[in-house]
Amino acid sequence: MKAAVYHKPYDVTGEEVDKPQAGPGEILVRMKACGICGSDLHTYRLGLFLEISKEIPQGRIPGHEFAGDVVEVGDGVEGIAVGDRVMALAVAGMAEYVVVTPAMLNLTVFKLPPEVSYEEGATLEPMATSLHCAKLGAPAKGEQVVVFGAGIIGLGIVQSLKAFGVDLNKIIVVDAVDYRLETAKKVGATDVINAVKENVFEKVMELAGQAPPIMLLPTVISPNVDLVYDAVGYIKDNPAPPVLEQAMLLTREWGRIAVVGVYEGAMTMDPMAMVAKQIKVQGSYAYNLPDELLESLELIRTKKVDRKVLITHEFPLEKAKEAFETQANAGASVKVVFKT
Repeated sequence: MKAAVYHKPYDVTGEEVDKPQAGPGEILVRMKACGICGSDLHTYRLGLFLEISKEIPQGRIPGHEFAGDVVEVGDGVEGIAVGDRVMALAVAGMAEYVVVTPAMLNLTVFKLPPEVSYEEGATLEPMATSLHCAKLGAPAKGEQVVVFGAGIIGLGIVQSLKAFGVDLNKIIVVDAVDYRLETAKKVGATDVINAVKENVFEKVMELAGQAPPIMLLPTVISPNVDLVYDAVGYIKDNPAPPVLEQAMLLTREWGRIAVVGVYEGAMTMDPMAMVAKQIKVQGSYAYNLPDELLESLELIRTKKVDRKVLITHEFPLEKAKEAFETQANAGASVKVVFKT
């Protein structure tokens, strides 16, 4: 079978590899669509997160955001049949055939309704990650929100905020790429800021207004931002201050920050704004199983979120290198998907 095989940083190739089989408690899925995740990019660039890929003699098969058709069902698997259209939680998704182990309905395997395409199904896992983070931020009516990062997770946070039906005053999205900021507008951002072309602090102050002064620290000035989502994390080769530090400066007294971005290593930052303004910082990782995956699936099924608008490129497995390079080019892509 064909697969995308990772060998070392910046070395991913489309190759022929052995086809797996489903054993007891497992299913075999014929992959129809598999997205390149941010963690896959960290593998590609830095060799990180190898644990979410599968080792084979030629190297490692990455990928965990996939959907397809069940073609084999092992002994002991219940509620899943050959021919089912599914999204599954498993590794080595960038291959024609993927083993899911253990195969458990509505825990590691989720059936796709007829209204949901394979491509949309491949975005279910990141949608649930966005939904989880959006909830942890606890947005409330009338609040002003800033989202750092207009990649698949940040845009999913915007989609979640809109789907919640909370009447937010502002959803301001910050990114360094106009292409992605235009997509942010399409999915519900009220305002966008290009961090390369504009001073983020000054622009947010202009859009959100100034927060009331802090009684004990009247010289500390902040925009009137209630909640910031950090869907960027820390990128080693980015010379700008860490997004978390920027978020602390933007948030008003008693404000909140929810962090879902991945950190590529240790960093240096000044957390004094968090202390002075008594900001709550909330980490967010993945999602709650199975509730938030099922909730996300329903949002996609009912078209309350549009995932198709985020899929910008499709590639065959033979063009694995080109696909990864396209995903790495934030100026030209949002979500790259392998198709078979």
